[in-house]
Amino acid sequence: MRRTWWLVVATLLVAWLAAPAAEAQTKVVYLLTSPAPDVAQASHSSVPLALGYWKDAGLDVDVQPTSGSTAAVQLVLAGSAHFTMGTVEPLVIGRQKGAKLVAVYNHTREGIYTIAVPADSPITSLKQLKGQSIGVLSLGSGAVPFAKAVLRAEGFDPEKDVSWVPIGQGAQATHAVLQKRVDALAYWDWGYAIMENGGAKFRHFSSELTRQLLSLALIGNEDFVNANPDVTVKLAQGIAKATLFTITNPEAAVRIHWARYPAAKPTGLSEDKALVDAIHVLKARADKYRVDGRAVPKWGAYTREEWEKTQDFLQESGLIPRKLDVGQYYTDRFVQRIHDFDAAKVREQAKHWK
Repeated sequence: MRRTWWLVVATLLVAWLAAPAAEAQTKVVYLLTSPAPDVAQASHSSVPLALGYWKDAGLDVDVQPTSGSTAAVQLVLAGSAHFTMGTVEPLVIGRQKGAKLVAVYNHTREGIYTIAVPADSPITSLKQLKGQSIGVLSLGSGAVPFAKAVLRAEGFDPEKDVSWVPIGQGAQATHAVLQKRVDALAYWDWGYAIMENGGAKFRHFSSELTRQLLSLALIGNEDFVNANPDVTVKLAQGIAKATLFTITNPEAAVRIHWARYPAAKPTGLSEDKALVDAIHVLKARADKYRVDGRAVPKWGAYTREEWEKTQDFLQESGLIPRKLDVGQYYTDRFVQRIHDFDAAKVREQAKHWK
């Protein structure tokens, strides 16, 4: 009886000692900017979840969908979520109104939008777009102000000299292109890739300025970030590791994403075709994630020049009324800690993943 009693006590003691480890997991609510996790979002959703990059760092990350960057940023500002991976426009607009938001990690190191025409189009320069129609996801798409600014730089009045035609995304947009319902398009990298999977081919127009514009950033509630610097670093570093994994082995990233989010896997296609298409979507943005050769070759890094050019662009586009000190939009105090991980180990993990 006495021996049994001591076994019970020992069992309870082990459970009690294990409890703090479970409690050490810090809950983080993290928002995507689409209603469903597309494979293009694998590097900052399914991959860090599945590979344990967040969990091993002591984070319990609740990844939730939303209906776009603006909605996600508003939820972060309200404190309903801690972070989102969104475009910088809502952040800049919000900060101009006093919103306590801050960008802590630069995810895409180049602009994601371009104007393009079908590969067989007779249009060979932006100036030839005058009087033509431009297909867009919707009139509220982030590609619209981008395209208007590009055309304005060419001497156009983008409100009068072209027409803007909402054509949706995916199969709907591909059909519009193949049926020649529009003369050109203004979309983002993997938006074009999805249409290319459906048989469309494009020629792109871009400039040095547009390639330097900031795009996707890890945006946090500023009060939470200031109160939880270690959590901020761990969340961003998990994304950095997962991004390197994705660049190294995109096929593995696709399969991980499908396993985590089965609804993201296309139906009506063979396994091989679905895989090829998904990898094409991932690779459409992969080079924009790379840190090698950047002005600051570290994961998540920004430069003031990038923010100044982006702010100039947003003001010239009419999205913001004035300019602030760009240091109010972002912080780089976490970059060194985010970058401090064993990149070779992540590459090896990716190369040998099964």
